[in-house]
Amino acid sequence: MKVFLLPLFMFIFFVTQSVAAELIPQTFWLGSLYYIPHWTLIFAILIITFYDREHSYVGLLNGLAFAFLTDLVYTNLLGVYFLAYGLALYMVHVLKRYLHKNFLVVLLFSILGLAAAEVLIYSLYFIIGQVDLSFNAYIFNRLIPTLLINILFLLIIYPIFIKKLVKWKYELEK
Repeated sequence: MKVFLLPLFMFIFFVTQSVAAELIPQTFWLGSLYYIPHWTLIFAILIITFYDREHSYVGLLNGLAFAFLTDLVYTNLLGVYFLAYGLALYMVHVLKRYLHKNFLVVLLFSILGLAAAEVLIYSLYFIIGQVDLSFNAYIFNRLIPTLLINILFLLIIYPIFIKKLVKWKYELEK
């Protein structure tokens, strides 16, 4: 039964991130700053950090599955989120071997993963001509607000899920 809980929470965050995109005002301060919620990516980073063992890829697989769903539902170019989330989550999976598991490390992983995924998504859309925003404008108008809204989400879910993820990891090992 517990094997279905992680995808269930990922699905809940997938749905709520789209609802949040509709309910929370998309523009801030004079209409020039935009954010993109990546709550499934944040939760996948938590899974990788606190649930996955050295040679398991539960967080990566869940992240890839919901990145593919994001591509299917929200984008007109299939595979952009799949590639960006996959590379970002694999980077976190490799880096977690070298750092202790605490809040600051999760915050660092989240910032690095989000920034890597967002810049890759922007770059791919820029290459094919879907985006005409300069890189400097992108950083200040999209990347920084996206990082801030997703870090706020991390601050909300971190105390709720950390003990559960660690508990489920040790229950799985028994």
